[in-house]
Amino acid sequence: RKMSALLDGNAFAALLFKNDGYNVNALESAIRKNKVDTLQYLLQLDAVKMECQSNKDIMWRIVWWLNWLTKKASDHPTTKEATDVIIKMVGEALSITQETVKELQTHKIVKPESMTGFAEKHISY
Repeated sequence: RKMSALLDGNAFAALLFKNDGYNVNALESAIRKNKVDTLQYLLQLDAVKMECQSNKDIMWRIVWWLNWLTKKASDHPTTKEATDVIIKMVGEALSITQETVKELQTHKIVKPESMTGFAEKHISY
């Protein structure tokens, strides 16, 4: 929140979607870690929503992480409630519909030159 107060919306969104050394950006990390408050804050920012909705690679990755989160919740029932909240919140904020998901199923994103850690083991391109 402090960083978003110092930067304009577009600059903040650009930083938010920059991948870390594990090829995971801040929004994806918040989804992965069930950070409901963080997601709620980020998804109310117009620049963040616009970047998600206008960039198919970002949207594909968000849907991938929501799917991953759903699978994780089925293995760990204690996280199911937070997972349901996150899926509903992200879906509504970004207008993700069944049609969106169908369209993204055929979308191909470019594999990064180097991947390490979690992404290397779990994300297939």
